[in-house]
Formats: sequence, structure tokens, C-alpha cells
Amino acid sequence: MIYSKTTIKNIAESIGVPKLKDGITTAMAQDVEYRLHEIISEATKFMRHSKRTKLTVSDINSALRVRNVEPIYGFETGRPVKFHKASTALEDIYYVEDEQIDLDSILEEPLPAVPLDVVYTAHWLAIEGVQPRIQQNPVPVDEEEAATKKPVKSQRQEGVETIPLVKHVLSRELQLYFECITESLQSSDLVVKSTALESISVDAGIHQLVTYFV
Repeated sequence: MIYSKTTIKNIAESIGVPKLKDGITTAMAQDVEYRLHEIISEATKFMRHSKRTKLTVSDINSALRVRNVEPIYGFETGRPVKFHKASTALEDIYYVEDEQIDLDSILEEPLPAVPLDVVYTAHWLAIEGVQPRIQQNPVPVDEEEAATKKPVKSQRQEGVETIPLVKHVLSRELQLYFECITESLQSSDLVVKSTALESISVDAGIHQLVTYFV
């Protein structure tokens, strides 16, 4: 018998059931052994389906779930667990040896790099449901398709080079921005003028308006 009667008695005493009869402990040990064989047999199927030759804790947990038993928590590990045997007067005890850590080697390791400070920036993600065409926002689909197309070659006719005209389309937001800036620059209020000039000097999303401002 793999599961001894002494183990059953020790567990029973730990939960407040002392002095179990030998017949009861024998029957319970046989039932526990049968359940263990059943779980291991089920776990072996998961191991074979995973094309492995080593039974893992995850296989045991999967077998327990199939049997509608709550899985084991806190024993799953990425590396194999080695048990050591300690012989006593009554029986052999198996335990997992604690890993020894050399503190000197840890203290001699170089310190990690200092993380960079967090920097926050703000930009318009959308204005009235329309996404501004600035560097921080993703490129619209129509511009991505236009970028993948081959450029139109210039045509030469009778020694004169002609380049096809490209229509320059401004978004509604840029048009409103241009109107607001031009009105502010024509204002007699110096604070409004300085605010408009500062906005032009620091805003990175108005490159399409540079020619109009010039």
C-alpha cells in the first residue's frame, strides 16, 4: 500500500478526529490510493497529448479540473523540483531543498540604469470629431494609399517641362486656425498678438500653413 494508515491517522488527528479504528484507516487509505491512481492516469493523458515525457503540475491541475476538483495552487514551477530524502526512525521524509543565494555576488552586481523621468506632452487628438493632421496623430488611410502609389512623372513637350498640378487640401481645423491667427495678428491688443506669434512658433502641426503665412 502506497498511502499508509499512519498518514490517515495523522491527518485525522490534525482536524480533530482522534483514535480512528484500523479498519476505517485501511479503507480510507485504499480509497485515497485509488483516487491518486485515477488522477495520475488522467494527468498522463494530458502529458501525452502535449507530446511530453515528464509529468508536470499543470497536467495534475488539468486532471483535477476534469474531475471537478479544485486545482492545486502554489506548487507550479517552470523548472523541475528535486526532492531529497531524510530517513527517520519511523519513516522516510521527502523535502524540497531551499536554494542558497550568495549575497556577496548580488551586492557586487552593477546597479541597473536609472529610469528616465516621465515627460508629458499634449496635442489635439480630434477637434469636433475630425483628427488634425499633425505629427503625433496617425496618418489617415487616404494619405497612406497615396504614399504607396508611384509618383507622377513630369512630361516634356517641345523642350518645355510641365509638372502636373497637385491640389493642396487644408483640413477644416487648419482653416479655422489660419483665420483665428490672422485676426489675432491684426488685433490692436498686444497680448493677443504675442499669444498668436507664440502659437505659430511652437506648434508643430501647422507646416501646411507656412506658405499661407508667408
